[in-house]
Amino acid sequence: MPELIFLDLEWNTTFHRNKAGERLPFHELIEVAAMKVEQGTGVMLDSFHSYIHPKASRKIESRTYRLLPYGREELRELLADAPGFLDLGPAFLRWCGKDPVFVEWGNNDVEVLLKNFEFHRLSFDADWKCEYFDLQYVYQKLVDGDLGCQPSLEKAVTDLGMETDLDFHSAWNDTYYTVLVYQTMLDRFEGMSLFHKPPKQKGLLPLWELDLGTYDTRWACKNRREVCQPVCPLCGQNLSAGRWIRTTPTEQVLRCKCREHRRLYVTVTAQREGDRWSGKVSIYKDAGPIAERYRKICRKIQEKNRRKEKKELERSGAYTA
Repeated sequence: MPELIFLDLEWNTTFHRNKAGERLPFHELIEVAAMKVEQGTGVMLDSFHSYIHPKASRKIESRTYRLLPYGREELRELLADAPGFLDLGPAFLRWCGKDPVFVEWGNNDVEVLLKNFEFHRLSFDADWKCEYFDLQYVYQKLVDGDLGCQPSLEKAVTDLGMETDLDFHSAWNDTYYTVLVYQTMLDRFEGMSLFHKPPKQKGLLPLWELDLGTYDTRWACKNRREVCQPVCPLCGQNLSAGRWIRTTPTEQVLRCKCREHRRLYVTVTAQREGDRWSGKVSIYKDAGPIAERYRKICRKIQEKNRRKEKKELERSGAYTA
């Protein structure tokens, strides 16, 4: 039976300058975890796990500490004794073998992995290639039934009735949980194929993101300063903003403008976590489908306002066709 490699990464967002001198965000890996699983049976075959000593990051950002389940001193010690990506990257590729098929929860991890190879100028064999599949999308399609709402891994694990003894947002723990979700779904959906691919679109990586914690109500997280007064993550300037638009049941989008970097999009997402709501704020430059959802809702609102204005004019007798 073919092998699947379940992958999860943790990273610290820092900035570097490209050849043109532009200041760009870079998601530098600090932990990688992977598990080889037999496709179709879910049998565990092998595993890989390592922390990574950062090279580009002068410091670990506060939001990284808040997201990961480690104390500051514990994480510093783990990273201080870890190998750098120049050593770990090639070792991980050798462990993966030829033409690996990755499975992840979401669609960013493989892209971030490849960006780290590019940043460190590590090359691949000429015939090396990989595929990757998004188990979150498969879960949405077969279990959750709501393709407009991206369920967190924690929500999936809880909804499927699994124990949650391990902390989330550790690469090793999240990989383990993702494998458990796959195994459970195999039991429930006979003949289930991973190869329900989502519509083709490039995975979006935010310029900046922050986990806002949990709240009693869905949109209480919007009161946070990082949401109310967003700043450009590229230059630090305050962003001029319009109005928040609700684009899905769990997402609101704000279109902003930076004097230097022009149009940016701020998103706030809310996910149900038991009887509370967890929030996340992200800032994107090339927003792709996010921008399209925003424009679509704006057009609907404009059309609704035009119809309302027309009816008011008709009632007052001032409307002429």
